[in-house]
Amino acid sequence: MNTRLSDLARALRGPVLLITVGALAALDHFGRFNFGQTWPVLIIVYGVMKLFEIGTRRTAAPPPVAGGPL
Repeated sequence: MNTRLSDLARALRGPVLLITVGALAALDHFGRFNFGQTWPVLIIVYGVMKLFEIGTRRTAAPPPVAGGPL
């Protein structure tokens, strides 16, 4: 299940960043904010998406202990 969430997070990262760029461009064009003021939002969105991806990543099983039961 975690693998699917991690794959989903990885697949959504590009579209979410593209939507963010579009929203910032719209704010630049129609609003009082210019892109020079809002570009750090891209870094924040990328960081949040990366944290979501890492948080949903499946951890590997620990290696077997040498000399353990057979």
